[in-house]
Amino acid sequence: MKFAKNIATTVAATAMLMSTAALADYPEKPVKIMVGFSAGGGTDTTARGFASYMHEAPSMNGLPAYIVNLPGASGQKAAKAVLDEDADGYTLYMINIGTFIAGELAKGDDRPYHIPEDFVNLGCASQLVTSLQIHTSNAATTMEEFIANAKASGKEVTWGTSGAATMHATIGHIFFDTHGIAHKKVPFKGGSKARAALVSQSVEAVFGGVNTVVGFENDIRALASAGAERDPMAPDLATFKEQGTDGIDFTGLMCLFGAAGVPDEVKEDVGAAIAHIADLKGYQKYMSKNDLASFYTDSAAATAAQDTMFKVMGPVVKEIIANQ
Repeated sequence: MKFAKNIATTVAATAMLMSTAALADYPEKPVKIMVGFSAGGGTDTTARGFASYMHEAPSMNGLPAYIVNLPGASGQKAAKAVLDEDADGYTLYMINIGTFIAGELAKGDDRPYHIPEDFVNLGCASQLVTSLQIHTSNAATTMEEFIANAKASGKEVTWGTSGAATMHATIGHIFFDTHGIAHKKVPFKGGSKARAALVSQSVEAVFGGVNTVVGFENDIRALASAGAERDPMAPDLATFKEQGTDGIDFTGLMCLFGAAGVPDEVKEDVGAAIAHIADLKGYQKYMSKNDLASFYTDSAAATAAQDTMFKVMGPVVKEIIANQ
């Protein structure tokens, strides 16, 4: 009888522990944020700033986030690594939607995933703005002069970017093809590496984030920025459209993604954390220092922007592939 009573007590205790575990709040351990580019670029800079404030968000139970850089294939290597993990919210992915979409589109039928089906956009806390950059030793001081000089030389322009199939790379192709300039793209594993190539004058130009010029003004001159309006972090830098080039008026919201199937609790808690962090003065100051904007875009609005960018970039990337 005593044995049976002990068994019953053990079963009841076990059931209680299982029930408590099932009801445990997310997160119970640090969250890993994958970054598909090397340290120092716009994505990595944003991710590190964001992660440093994760523990301050009430919805994160005081637990931190940490960054894992896995560069390769314009961010796709890291994205696939996220899909290889359980969809439990402990492995997330940060990237701007422009590059995320461009990478998928560039693969065509061989795409390793389809973003709307395999990922969920949890919200965004910044954006990445592309700029045309040259070395300060270059005689051109405006985009028009750069175009004129490139055409007059009759030579092929060698240009760098953060990856073969990123938003920056897509905009670079549009620019050179629109103006009929012979060009050769040199992809790097991250914006910081592309910047280093420009500083060393291994390439003649770079299409990269406006933010990557910060601290390198003695070596790098930005000539134009993408977007329908001027980047609020670089208000003196004219847009491509202002200087006569249409079709380069998109920027990439910098968003946090989870694998499709993450629990609703994760979506709510991470979404609340993004909103909280975007509103923190410390995060805003950090972003401003790095010439990056800080603002919150919720999951629904971010997903809508993502769908729109698929429609905008689809024909562009298809044409680029056809002309290669």
